[in-house]
Amino acid sequence: MRRFARSTALGLVLAASTLVACVKVPVTGRRQANLIPDALMRQLGASTYQSTLADEQVAKGTENAKVINSVGKKIAKSADQPKFDWQFKLLQASDTINAWCLPGGKIAVYTGLLPVVESEAGLAFVMGHEVGHATAHHGAERLSQQLAVLGGMGALYLYLDNKTEMSPEQIAIISAAAGAGAEVGYVLPFSRLHEKEADVIGMMYMAKAGYPPKEAPLVWDRMEAATGGGNVSILSTHPTNKDRKKNLNEWMPQATKRYKRNKDKVKGDSTTKLWSASQF
Repeated sequence: MRRFARSTALGLVLAASTLVACVKVPVTGRRQANLIPDALMRQLGASTYQSTLADEQVAKGTENAKVINSVGKKIAKSADQPKFDWQFKLLQASDTINAWCLPGGKIAVYTGLLPVVESEAGLAFVMGHEVGHATAHHGAERLSQQLAVLGGMGALYLYLDNKTEMSPEQIAIISAAAGAGAEVGYVLPFSRLHEKEADVIGMMYMAKAGYPPKEAPLVWDRMEAATGGGNVSILSTHPTNKDRKKNLNEWMPQATKRYKRNKDKVKGDSTTKLWSASQF
C-alpha cells in the first residue's frame, strides 16, 4: 500500500509538471508557471464574484458607480484582453479602504477608497493595478504555488512515513512546521512581488489610457496617510509604501513616454479632486 501511495504521489507530480504553462507577464516580461487553465480560472472568478457581491451593498446608477465603470472600461481597453468579461462594481462601505480583483476581470472598489484616490487619475491607477492582477494571471499563479506546496508536503509526509521510525504525531508536527516555512519563505514573498508587478502594469495601463502616471506614487502617499503608516510585518502580502513608490519611479520614464503619446484620450484635467473624506 505504501509503495502504491508513493507511486501515486510521484505520478501526480509528474502529471502536474507536464501541464505547466510558462508565459510572460505583461509589461515586466517575467516568466511565470501556471498549472491552472485560464478558462477554468475565469469560471472560478465569475462564480466567486457573484457570490461575493451577494453579500455586499452594490451601488447602482449613482454618479460614482458610473465613474468606476467608465474608468474601468478605459483601463480594460488598454489591457486588450478580449476573452475577459470585464465588470467593475462600486461597493458601499465608507470604512473600507480597499479594492480587489478576481480572475477574468471581475473588479470591485469600496467607497472608502475614493477619498484616497481623490481624482479620476488616481482611480485610473487603482483600476490599472487591479486590471494588472487579472492580466498577469496572478490568481492562477498563486493557486499553482499553493498546489505545488501541497504536493511537496505530500511527498515529505510519505518520505517520513516510509523512511523513518517517527510516530504519526511526530510526522504531523514536522510537516506542519515545514508547511509554515514554505508559506513564509515562498508563497508570501511572491505575493509581494505580485503587488509590485501590478503597480507597474497598472501605471502603464493608465498611461496608455491617457492618465498621467505621476499620480501613481501620489496615491500611495495618500494611502500611507489614510492607513497610518507604510510598514508591514513579515507575514504581510503587501510591500511597504516606500518600496512601491521606488518601484514605480524606476518605471516612470517609460510610463511618461507612453502617456505623452496618449494624453489626448482624456479631456480636461483628470487630476481634479472629485472625492474627499467629508463626502462619505
